[in-house]
Amino acid sequence: MFTREDIAKRAADYAEEGFLCSEAVLMAIMEALGESYGCIPKVATGFAAGVGRTGNLCGAFAGAVMGLGLALGRDKPEVADRPPHWYSRKMAEAFAEAEGSLSCPGILGLDIGNPDEYQTYRERKMWSTVCRELIKTAARLAYDILVEEKVVEAPAHTGA
Repeated sequence: MFTREDIAKRAADYAEEGFLCSEAVLMAIMEALGESYGCIPKVATGFAAGVGRTGNLCGAFAGAVMGLGLALGRDKPEVADRPPHWYSRKMAEAFAEAEGSLSCPGILGLDIGNPDEYQTYRERKMWSTVCRELIKTAARLAYDILVEEKVVEAPAHTGA
């Protein structure tokens, strides 16, 4: 059974091993769900660095949405009591509240699609500092949604 911090640590560990932000978060969520699919992490690769280093959408956030989709998404075009993409909006609202934006430039203050600004990103070692924390945040927030939806069970709290 994974805790909120376990999933954050696993995501950060995957990043430390060399996986990209989107891949690391998706892999940690799948591990917490006890699932494995041959397409993971491949399906997440293109979402890294704001979708191919365009900075459009934080890769850690995108990885979390993909993981939530595998757990909560639909596989039939049936009408439900809420929009089929409700979990994406919930994740977007939580992540934007935590980080102030869903885009890399909005979070980093740099356009990593611009070669000069990407060089600044590298010089500041932002992958190891800022992005690692974004990876943990995305994993934690996705975990919270999974617990709330009773997809995973949070460990019982012992008040010792």
